[in-house]
Amino acid sequence: MNKIFKVIWNPATGSYSVASETAKSRGKKSGRSKLLISALVAGGMFSSFGANASASLDGGTFSDPTEITDVWVAIGQGARASSVGNGTGAVAVGANAWATGIGSTALGYQSYATGERSVSIGQVAEASGNRAIAIGSGADGLAEYSVVLGVGAQAATTASNSLVLGKSAKANGADSLALGRQSLASAANSIAIGAETEAAENATAVGTKAKARGKNSLALGANSDSTGEGSVALGYTAAATGASALALGQNAQASNTNTIALGQNSSASTANAIAIGTGSSAVGSNSLALGSSSSAGGNNSVAIGANSTAGEDNVVSIGSGSAQRRIVNMAAGTISTDSKEAINGSQLYAISRSVADRLGGGANVATNGTIMDMSFQLKKKNFNNVGEALQYLDNETLHWDSAKGAFSASYIVKNADGTIASTVAENKIINVKDGDISATSKDAVNGSQLKTTNDAVAANTTN
Repeated sequence: MNKIFKVIWNPATGSYSVASETAKSRGKKSGRSKLLISALVAGGMFSSFGANASASLDGGTFSDPTEITDVWVAIGQGARASSVGNGTGAVAVGANAWATGIGSTALGYQSYATGERSVSIGQVAEASGNRAIAIGSGADGLAEYSVVLGVGAQAATTASNSLVLGKSAKANGADSLALGRQSLASAANSIAIGAETEAAENATAVGTKAKARGKNSLALGANSDSTGEGSVALGYTAAATGASALALGQNAQASNTNTIALGQNSSASTANAIAIGTGSSAVGSNSLALGSSSSAGGNNSVAIGANSTAGEDNVVSIGSGSAQRRIVNMAAGTISTDSKEAINGSQLYAISRSVADRLGGGANVATNGTIMDMSFQLKKKNFNNVGEALQYLDNETLHWDSAKGAFSASYIVKNADGTIASTVAENKIINVKDGDISATSKDAVNGSQLKTTNDAVAANTTN
């Protein structure tokens, strides 16, 4: 050996140990520090040259059921390190530190590196999974290939290949990621990023207190919540609690199956409902509310436009009781006995124009589609509607008396509903033209004709 190091037999461990030639067996603190440095340097030297060596200090021991073929280092009261077969030597530094896995490293009071080639750094830290890394006081890397960094952070035995970072962060599923204080990746392929976040299987939660608790869900934004399976919540306090629901916007709420809420404070609360717009609300099943503060309360109802309301089932509303709207640029609908298409203003005007033309009397069509300005003259009397004119004719003409089987000249006054108000039984028929007087004539004769006949009869009687 050189002038600095020497190999001595350690009867306590039953092995050769490397020590400084200048170190004392029972020295003061400064001497113990020199021995510690010597042991660490010796471990590095012998490892580099492939030599067999071990080092212990302050009661450190090694555990090796088979032949020692590599370097191990155990430093600290109760520290334990082992090296088995052809594996790389273990290193345990700290009181009661254990590095019992092949090629493992344990640094810190009661730190444990029991997994193969695992690393545990920190007080009471534990890396029991193969190739696991646990760094931080109380950090636990219990699954293989897990990486844990943070005080009290943990990768559970089921969380292989997981990454955990943050105080009390935890990963329970394989291939999961928990990043942030008290973040929780609770199942396989879950991602939780942010303080107090939580993500389920195949789910992603990003933002302080974001919760993606539904399988395959996404929660993005502080206090966002995607509880339903396959749901998506984006925005501060947005919540998608129904299966396959979508909530987008601050405090948007999609609380039932297949619901969609888009916009700040929007809400879709029944199955298949859709609310789009700030403060919009779709309460009825299969309903649609489109527009700021719009509301679709009826089942299968549609409310379109700001502040529009559709409170009944199976209706479409483009306004409200206090605010109506027009529909413009609408194509002409089919007009037939079975048509259910909407018609536009030009079609309605054409119908009104057709009626006005057939009524006559100078009738016109107003801009609101009504028929106006008609005038009928009967016996020098003017009428502005067909009903009054017909009633006048009805009162001023002969009437058929079904009981007598003959026309009657009775004057009948009718009420507005067509019932008879009064009757003048006896009336004259005037201005009757001379009728044909013959054996076959059926013409009416007037008073002058009858007088001529009477005069002729009287003359013949006198003669």
